[in-house]
Amino acid sequence: MLGQFMRKGTSSKNDDINKRAHFWIVSIVFVISVSVSAHAADPNPPSIHSDEGAWPIRRQWNVAETHHYAKWINNIYQYKQHGTMQQRRAKLEAVLTDPQMNLLLSPEFAGEQCNPQLPPELMHKMHRILDCGKLTVAFSSYYSYMRALPWMIGYVRSGGGDLRTSPFNIPAGELNSFTAESLEYFFENAVTGFCTGNFRVPPFGENAQQSDTVPVAVNRQYLIPGALHYLDGHVLVLADVDKNGELRFLDATTAASRDIYSFNGLNSVTGIAPKRSERTGDEYAGCYRGLRIFRYPIAEVDETGEITRVRRRTDAEMAEFGYSVEQYDKIEEIAKTQRIMENGVALDSFHELIMERMRTADKVSPTEFLDHYADELLDLYRMREVSVQEAWANVLANGPITYPENDRVDNVFTAGGRWGQYSSASSDVEIRNRYYYLADWMDNVIRWYNRRPKFVDLKGLELYYVEDRGNLARALVGEKCRIFKTKKLEYTNSAGAKVALSLLDIEKRLYDLSFDPNHAPELRWGAPLGSAEAATAKLIDTPVPNGKVVALADAIKKQAYYRAVCERETTESYLTEMFTSGFPVRDKYDGQLMKWIRNAPPVPPLVSLAGGDKPDSPAPVKAAANLPKS
Repeated sequence: MLGQFMRKGTSSKNDDINKRAHFWIVSIVFVISVSVSAHAADPNPPSIHSDEGAWPIRRQWNVAETHHYAKWINNIYQYKQHGTMQQRRAKLEAVLTDPQMNLLLSPEFAGEQCNPQLPPELMHKMHRILDCGKLTVAFSSYYSYMRALPWMIGYVRSGGGDLRTSPFNIPAGELNSFTAESLEYFFENAVTGFCTGNFRVPPFGENAQQSDTVPVAVNRQYLIPGALHYLDGHVLVLADVDKNGELRFLDATTAASRDIYSFNGLNSVTGIAPKRSERTGDEYAGCYRGLRIFRYPIAEVDETGEITRVRRRTDAEMAEFGYSVEQYDKIEEIAKTQRIMENGVALDSFHELIMERMRTADKVSPTEFLDHYADELLDLYRMREVSVQEAWANVLANGPITYPENDRVDNVFTAGGRWGQYSSASSDVEIRNRYYYLADWMDNVIRWYNRRPKFVDLKGLELYYVEDRGNLARALVGEKCRIFKTKKLEYTNSAGAKVALSLLDIEKRLYDLSFDPNHAPELRWGAPLGSAEAATAKLIDTPVPNGKVVALADAIKKQAYYRAVCERETTESYLTEMFTSGFPVRDKYDGQLMKWIRNAPPVPPLVSLAGGDKPDSPAPVKAAANLPKS
């Protein structure tokens, strides 16, 4: 894929983020310019026409158009991953107005008879209410408008309770670009009228062929950027697939900052309902979570190419785009047999099936992955430092920021105002999940090593004894510690001095990094109160809505739960009466791999070399010998 080609040649040893960004920008621009010049012909030139409705329509959706859309999405992702600091922090309006990030601003990519740039006020309206579900609408509607394609958004009614959590929903109407009264009317109603409940339509339920999306086949032909991954209450936009078959996404936060960010990993595929073969006639009830694609609309035309109607494609018409319910069959298989058979190999999870089908690499290299992923984590923390400094400057200039306590609408993850702008509660959850994903990936490596040893490339682990899964886990812990120790950043403390932290230091403090913007940078980076590092910190208490304040030391203790959660909560947040212990905390990398290590056979003793003979290669040593002293 385009993203895989763009990543070739990157130097994971370069710690200067601006140099790295410059390299990637040059690489991306070069690839795009070569692609555009070599393929100047529009993959889907104008073939129909209508000036009615929200915007002029000149093209049909077809398979070639979905691949053009995939390139557009992938390009945004590449800049979100590797662009300048401004591009990586860009919100919707900035993404759509940056000529590097938005390929549709290039006449060659937009094609003949495309529509002009969307008015700024409509982009701003979309930004103000953006969340993960509305991001899918914003991207797809904007692309359809610019490329002069038809587009539709559905309305649904609940099968019981809240649309976002109901057991199923029923399509009950549509917003159609061909019949909408104006551009403004379409965009305002499309974005405001859509929620993640739109995805909760089972394949063969009532009015199912009027749904916005359909399940897609899991293979490289059909699962391409622009597809979606939906679980309860949350949806991600597929933006890239790496050589190991890992899916990479774009996501948007519900926080007031309305950030758009890259999400590297498929943290969870649990919750996908299996097909239930025993329920004759209703086997796929509840089967709407998982990997999906849009149900692309089709324009009906007369003999002159004039559009007479725009409608949903049927399930049969969606087959050429990859419509398939197979993923639910596979979930049923693993539910019944605890495995999925693929090419004669027993796979332990649906996630493994995705990787098995999507990978292009013949082998996986855990050391290469670890080194590159450590760079990604370090870059995220560098971006966090920019936000920490902005928050601290605001607090010093304008006074403390009120903690959103006991509020059913605004909590620490979703509040607006200054808290929403300067707290890192929401983005810290994202970074923690990125970190957890590294351990999940290494878990899979260990499973693969047992199942298909030749598939795991052990290059870089020559100094470790790795003849079994347990000792491979030991080696991966040792190598992680070694690499994390070499990756470093600096933060600016309250006195204006630079303080160096390695990624290993940050890992040790993972659950101590404060998200409270009232806390000095030293505390935001986890320095313990009373330590030499925290001695320079200016101490500010945290105000709460009743006009009282929570003392700094108490606030740090009472915010511990929110520093450890794995997902953004939607209920009230607490501080004054918050508990300080008794809640679950996920294992870090070392702890997660310990389940393999504790049952590992002992490392055999080193061979004694008599007569001064030298070995052909270094003798293996225990991974523990490579662990840094704490």
